[in-house]
Amino acid sequence: MSGQKLARRAVALSAMCTGLFVGVPLTAQQMLANAADTAIINVDLPLGRSYPITTSSTITQASVANPDVADVVVIGTRDVVINGHGPGVTDVILWQSDAPLQHYRISVHTAADEKQVLLAVKFAEVRRDFVRSLGLSGLYRDKNNRVGTGRFNTDNVFDPNGNILLPSTGVGFGTVLSDFGTSTLLGLLEADEQTGTARILAEPSVMTSNKDSASFLEGGEIPIPVVQNTGTGGIPAITIVWREFGIRLNFAAEVVSDSLVRLHIRPEVSSLDFTNAIEISGFKIPALRTRHVETTVEVRRDQSLIISGLLDDERQKTKDGLPFLKDIPVLGALFSSTNWQRDQTELLVVVTPVVTDPMHPRPQDLMHFAPDTILPARGAIQPRLPATPKP
Repeated sequence: MSGQKLARRAVALSAMCTGLFVGVPLTAQQMLANAADTAIINVDLPLGRSYPITTSSTITQASVANPDVADVVVIGTRDVVINGHGPGVTDVILWQSDAPLQHYRISVHTAADEKQVLLAVKFAEVRRDFVRSLGLSGLYRDKNNRVGTGRFNTDNVFDPNGNILLPSTGVGFGTVLSDFGTSTLLGLLEADEQTGTARILAEPSVMTSNKDSASFLEGGEIPIPVVQNTGTGGIPAITIVWREFGIRLNFAAEVVSDSLVRLHIRPEVSSLDFTNAIEISGFKIPALRTRHVETTVEVRRDQSLIISGLLDDERQKTKDGLPFLKDIPVLGALFSSTNWQRDQTELLVVVTPVVTDPMHPRPQDLMHFAPDTILPARGAIQPRLPATPKP
């Protein structure tokens, strides 16, 4: 006797021994009539998982096409459970005493079969800038001598008559100008403070197949000249190498189970730094400021992983003044100006893996187009259309 018949008989015997199946089995004509009016119910079942079914009437018979793929366990007169055993497709049919039969098409697969991973990533960069300037400029001038510091180190800030201070770019937000009641002294106090925040946000969504890799770049490329040696006595040739910068994401995904995804991710944020740029043969090449992290983690599907702590904190203090005099305690402030600058940047990366089935995409992954309302043939058939009566 074949394995298929043995499985069918085992299910029937199990039900009869427990008193679950009651009534007379349906005839062949009744089975065919019920099957004609029954739609196939598709069930996607991961390997090692179960699918419970509760019917509206008493179950009289059950059939499994391939027991190696799935089997049916009778729980009660109206309850059965389908267990997935091996990859493949099989049919399960349940007959009921007072209702049409139910036809299930069971697709059993491993957690990674024909799956794709959609990685939704959010890059958030929070930047805090702080600049404070405090400077004192002084001028002593008589018929024979002139001594100036700060903005008064030249006479460019005066008009041709020499008695009016002209506006100058870069002046602090607050200024105090005084001649101290004399005709030979002039003093200028400047104070300025700047604070600001900026947030740069990118939200890429990248999809890749299981156990495959993908990358994303939002930025650009800069040309870098490279000198190539052409040989002994030859003139060196300059070639261009393009270097990418911006917001980059490299990742590889593997579906471990129906609820767990292993990710190897490498987010990176880079920007051009013209302060540390170098100049070669007339080419000004900026430096690259880069922050990145690389890790391998296991994340539950549809849950987020937050990568933070990429903090860049730069502080700079510049003191400009007369040599030796600017270092005198207390009085040194009269012969110098001080500039404080602080740049603080924190990078935050939020990663959310979503496992999708290419045969059954999610509604949010589909792009819906509005139907075309233009009828190209309407002009040709318009004369043949009946006239629309006016109301």
